[in-house]
Amino acid sequence: MNNKAERAVHGALDFGELARLNLNPDEILDFSVNANPYGPSSHVYAAIANAILDRYPDRECLRLRQTILQYELSETDLPLESLVCGNGASELIWAIARTFLKPGAKAAIIGPTFGEYRAASQAAGALVSELQAQSDNGFRHPFDTLLSWLQSERPQLVWLCNPNNPTGIWLNKSEALLIAKACYAIDAMLIVDESYKHFIWPHETFSAIELLQSDQTDGGSSIVVLRSLTKDFALAGVRLGYSIGSPETIERLTSQLPPWNVSELAQVAGIAALMDREHLSRTLAMLAHERLAFFAALQQAQLHLVPSRTHFCLVGVADARLVRQKLLYQKMLVRDCASFGLPQFIRIATRPAHEWSRLLALLPEALLA
Repeated sequence: MNNKAERAVHGALDFGELARLNLNPDEILDFSVNANPYGPSSHVYAAIANAILDRYPDRECLRLRQTILQYELSETDLPLESLVCGNGASELIWAIARTFLKPGAKAAIIGPTFGEYRAASQAAGALVSELQAQSDNGFRHPFDTLLSWLQSERPQLVWLCNPNNPTGIWLNKSEALLIAKACYAIDAMLIVDESYKHFIWPHETFSAIELLQSDQTDGGSSIVVLRSLTKDFALAGVRLGYSIGSPETIERLTSQLPPWNVSELAQVAGIAALMDREHLSRTLAMLAHERLAFFAALQQAQLHLVPSRTHFCLVGVADARLVRQKLLYQKMLVRDCASFGLPQFIRIATRPAHEWSRLLALLPEALLA
């Protein structure tokens, strides 16, 4: 079987593209990435400066995992063995596909969503089926349609991003439980990517981690939860994420990861970022305030804004690729959503007011055909 995967398209700066356009990366305002725009804690820089570079890192990320349990998962009683760290959530997505998908198996994607789910599934030789939500329904899936689709497709693995990228849609506990029950009924592994959980407003306490201990989902043995530390803690440059599941599931997943997959720099940066709760709470509060002002300004400009529970949102345009190109020439980068199957939408993430006001001033002209 040909298991050549399509390469996923991403936002963020494309340094080769900028070089061809003779643009300086340091001059680009990047609205295409949906991470914390206020940067990492100052303690992260100090930790990296003091990292031991001539020694192999802890291959089991012991202290990092203990810190995650203490600061991010303190309300759970999960054992250390239920947690594994990766070189960003993307490495774990690919490891999950290698672990739980075999050639000819079927993976189901609740879309539109992150492109690495499809790429990783195809690389594992799986067949991919995607159910695409529609804009006229606010990109929310009618649940009777979604559940019927899962029953009909009967996949071996289901990918769910919650809150979702790029739509900002959030599924609550009752909705997530319906999907988990449907997956359990057809013996499908459910992967819930919670990379954007800290960016839900108003705040939600529910996490799919609760389903790991639910009697209605077989004790969570068929559920894996993904988290990223690169978004909320602004660590995109060091790459860091983690997966949560039953100890048996995590043991299988770990076997698909190379030794020393998380560098010393990433481990010490993650520990420092996790421990600085003041920086996290302060920057998230700033972002929550800025998000409301930014979204209101977009609406006042009579732009087609899709409601979002996160700090990023979809904006309807005539031609996303062209709008992105026009803005890039003006040193502004937005996310062309054609790769999500949404060629008439761009995704824009909130940045500080002095930056988004510059984007807003350029958008009307960029939207002209």
